[in-house]
Amino acid sequence: MDGLIPLLKKEIKEQWKTYRFLVVISVFLLLGLTTPLTLKYLPELMKLSGVPMELSFPPPTAVQSLMGFAGDIGQVGVFVIVLIAMGSIANEVSRGTAVIILSKPVSRTAFVTAKLLALSLTTIVALSVASAVCFAYTVWLIQDTSATAFLGLTLLLALFMVFSIATTLLFSSLFRSSLAAGGAALGVIIGQAILSILPYAGDYMPGKLLGWGNELLTGGDAYWGALAVTLALTGLFIYLAQHALKTRDI
Repeated sequence: MDGLIPLLKKEIKEQWKTYRFLVVISVFLLLGLTTPLTLKYLPELMKLSGVPMELSFPPPTAVQSLMGFAGDIGQVGVFVIVLIAMGSIANEVSRGTAVIILSKPVSRTAFVTAKLLALSLTTIVALSVASAVCFAYTVWLIQDTSATAFLGLTLLLALFMVFSIATTLLFSSLFRSSLAAGGAALGVIIGQAILSILPYAGDYMPGKLLGWGNELLTGGDAYWGALAVTLALTGLFIYLAQHALKTRDI
């Protein structure tokens, strides 16, 4: 892949200059703090509010906190990732900067791969920080729990995020409009999430990785088929993205 390293350096600098890194890490960090703090202090805040209610809150558990964090990342976090990735290729094509870059001795494969790696790096760093904060506050405020299981959950979340980035880059290479690319990517991600609740076939959907992560906390089943399909689709979408740049008029 000719030109991968220079393109990767360029993409990483752009992540910082355009504040994408700060936006992602801020949102993820907020999600990491919100769940354990809410579970711990919401009952007390409800009592202090003085509103007469006959509600009893069971003591929160570490599993509730960590699963709540994973659910928030799987929804809000994915939405944020799609927003920052949807214009990665579409905007450069519409502005003409893609033509300038690709006229140099760089390959289209390197062009797309650099974007995938830079966006994945931003996401994984933000997710790692947020996960560490969530785990620390969960242990401190609620109860101790397995760090190994939560690490596995975080790795599965990271893989699902990379899949979401690859999906968005594919549509960003197909459409000149970033909004169209983002809408199509969200449609695919939501569609596979719906399919993941189906019996048998759902066990092979990328969204099942989130369920597998939760199962790690509770000692449930593993979904190796979903892992294999997610890796295959991620590679396929990146291949199709670079192939689209070769065949379309940019």
